[in-house]
Amino acid sequence: MMTKIQRSKLLVVPLLLLALLVSACGKDNNAPSSGASASPEGGATPPAASAEAASPSPAQKPVTLEFSTNASGGTLEAFKEIVAGFNDSHLGITVELADLGKDFNTLMTARMANNDMPDLFSTAGWSVRRFGEYLLPLGDRAWAGQVADSIKPVVADSGGKLLALPMDIDVSGMIYSKTILQQLGLSVPETWEQFLAACEAVKKAGYTPIAVAGKEQSDIAGMLSRVSLSLLVQSGGYKSAFEQGSFEWKEFGAVTDFVLNLKAQGYFNADYLTADKATIYSEFAKNNVAFAFQSNQTIAEIKKLNPDADVSMMRIPVGDASAKPFLISGERDSVGVWKDTKHPEQALAFIDYLAQPDNVRKIAEAYSLPAGLNGVKVDLGTLQGVFDQYQDAPVSNHFDRQYLPNGMFTTLGNVGSGLLAGTMDAAQVIAAMSEDYTRLSNAK
Repeated sequence: MMTKIQRSKLLVVPLLLLALLVSACGKDNNAPSSGASASPEGGATPPAASAEAASPSPAQKPVTLEFSTNASGGTLEAFKEIVAGFNDSHLGITVELADLGKDFNTLMTARMANNDMPDLFSTAGWSVRRFGEYLLPLGDRAWAGQVADSIKPVVADSGGKLLALPMDIDVSGMIYSKTILQQLGLSVPETWEQFLAACEAVKKAGYTPIAVAGKEQSDIAGMLSRVSLSLLVQSGGYKSAFEQGSFEWKEFGAVTDFVLNLKAQGYFNADYLTADKATIYSEFAKNNVAFAFQSNQTIAEIKKLNPDADVSMMRIPVGDASAKPFLISGERDSVGVWKDTKHPEQALAFIDYLAQPDNVRKIAEAYSLPAGLNGVKVDLGTLQGVFDQYQDAPVSNHFDRQYLPNGMFTTLGNVGSGLLAGTMDAAQVIAAMSEDYTRLSNAK
């Protein structure tokens, strides 16, 4: 018989051999790179079989993406809904939506200076001219061939390289109340002379001719932008001067004179310096206002308050009958990927998710605009007939995006507010525009 010691030795030997075999397997240089060890059958053991394999590889670790946007209102809510849907359906990737609002330009300028951009960001109308050097080309995405021809030149560089996903196409003019014009027997004005005559008739009938949300400088900037496009570019003959950078800013007096005349005639709402956009929406919903220098989102917001409000889009009038009333068309809600993002694969996954038809539709409908991708059906309601009616109308990009250096939309808001408040006269406005044009043109 074997003693207890002899039996113990016999048990130890097999255990030592087993330990050596396990150790050898763990050091196999041909083991799969994922950390799983090879099995005798040539397969792989489950990752949980060892402590090393249980730790996720870098590619498996959770990734957080920063998405910065200047979207507002219904568009911002639509983006929030889309981001939530992506996060729910993509395990390991979390998109954090940063609503920068009015601080978007300032914050993005600072981040560009530090070359520290968000993984994804709205390009806010500046895909090429401002953000082009920071964007990852997107021409290889499956949806790239669907980009509408009318928006393609705005989101692609001179070499045709696609730099952003256009969710919609910013086609807009001015807003008007069909109810008031029909009640007064007025036609939609095509010249400023007709527009002023309509404003006078509206005023005499007890309505407000023009609504201005002066509390928000962007609204005043939008008014000056539209008037400038009309009086200086479409009718004034200064298009080439702007393109060549040789515009004489004293000619901007045509714009200041026009705006001051609207004020002097009492065509603005009484609270034009303090009203916000919500107030304007409410007044349109009550059929109290005839015109506004605002985009199509205004219509969507008015319809929320009064679904029966008969409000529509009109072309921007021109100085005389030798020119044609026109629309503004360009980039609005486009999203790009930072070329130096640490997570390009995940960022592109989110861009592809944004490009899904239902998501494109949500953003486009939030602003009552056509989709930026072909094949996406957007319910534009009563505006569909308007877009069809004006499909051959002349179009122009936004005044500041096409003819001014980045940052001058803020200048338009500042000088416009000063002009309406009486704290700046026309000469001071012209001087400020000229000074900022030179300063911002020379800025890097």
